[in-house]
Amino acid sequence: MSFGFSTLPDLASFCEGEGYGIKFSEDLDVLATPFMAGGYKVSNRFCVHPMEGSDALADGTPSALTFERYRRFARGGSGLIWFEAVSVMPEGRASPHQLMINHENIQDFSKIIEMIKREATDANGTAPTVIMQLTHSGRFSKPFGTPQPIIAYHKPVIDQRHSVNPDLPIVTDTYLESLPERFAKTALLAKEAGFDGVDVKCCHRYLLSELLSAFERPGKYGGSFENRTRLFFECIDAVRVAVGVDFIIGTRLNGFDALPGGFGCDKDDFMKPELSETLRLVNLLKAHGVDIFNITTGSPYYNSFVNRPNDVEKNEPPLSGVARMFDVVGEIQQALQNVPVVGTGFSYLREFIPFAAAGEILAGKCTSVGLGRMSFAYPDYPADILQNRFPSAKKLCITCGKCAGLLRAGGPAYCAVFDKHNN
Repeated sequence: MSFGFSTLPDLASFCEGEGYGIKFSEDLDVLATPFMAGGYKVSNRFCVHPMEGSDALADGTPSALTFERYRRFARGGSGLIWFEAVSVMPEGRASPHQLMINHENIQDFSKIIEMIKREATDANGTAPTVIMQLTHSGRFSKPFGTPQPIIAYHKPVIDQRHSVNPDLPIVTDTYLESLPERFAKTALLAKEAGFDGVDVKCCHRYLLSELLSAFERPGKYGGSFENRTRLFFECIDAVRVAVGVDFIIGTRLNGFDALPGGFGCDKDDFMKPELSETLRLVNLLKAHGVDIFNITTGSPYYNSFVNRPNDVEKNEPPLSGVARMFDVVGEIQQALQNVPVVGTGFSYLREFIPFAAAGEILAGKCTSVGLGRMSFAYPDYPADILQNRFPSAKKLCITCGKCAGLLRAGGPAYCAVFDKHNN
């Protein structure tokens, strides 16, 4: 079905009738309230999700397009900007135009942070909290524009989707052992550049995420829960040692993979979340000092409808996907109690986002509301809501997926429908 709801009562009634547990509230005051992430006060409940633009220069330096995109995000009013993926290793880049930070270009990253804080303060009177996402793309690495997969294990149903050679060696334990230092060094550079925190990325089946389901991998990084999560914790701990206590450490984490044999999946129905290991993991991450979580599901490389519900793919009713994502986020938020969790899946709801955002927050199912595709199409959506303006129908993301298509084609990625700066 296409999104055909014209009023909130129509949407809420439909969701109730279908048994979707999406919460709605017309009391939007909570969206303007601050919350704490580590020692930082985030000014409101909106978050720009880490949306890659694939528009960096060849050495990973932010380009003019990168600066312009973040200028618009900054003026858009979100209290939290979850800065896009920055690779910790050259061979772990998802494209030749993925960002990388080093001693040679750190001043460019300092300039983009200064610009974000300045533009946001000018437009909205307050500066956002900005977290840099740190990544290794693993089996989705394309540092030179063609696939150069670095895989944790073989699984035919997954390998075949992207033509991974069955004879490709799996990544060695020795290589994996080198990663905590690289994450730590990159995190320290981010701190020196002026970022407020970093995200140790563990989602969408990139390298750290894939290891969570390495049930049959031999050695110290596969098999048991302790082994499959070992590298993740080693990276978290190394980052904390490098950056100290006065710096946010977060993680964008898959609640469940929605893939055969995936992390967090029911053994008999991989499209059904089974969160016992997920909840065990997040509580351990909390004990290791993770300050904020950003929860997603699935993988855009295999089942994009799972984490990007839309009207184009016909795999399932989109609102059922929204509800499933909200429920996964809700279980994790309730387990973590006072540690903030950023929710995902809101963009599909278009002009009704603020009502679902307020409802989910007031129900204790998330702390902050992440907008990804909507941030590309309509970066000032949060500012309009916070200033009591009704969302403009002429700017709303239509969930066509063209922004993701541009990214998969090598970028740059932008809203192909509404972005006048790139069209």
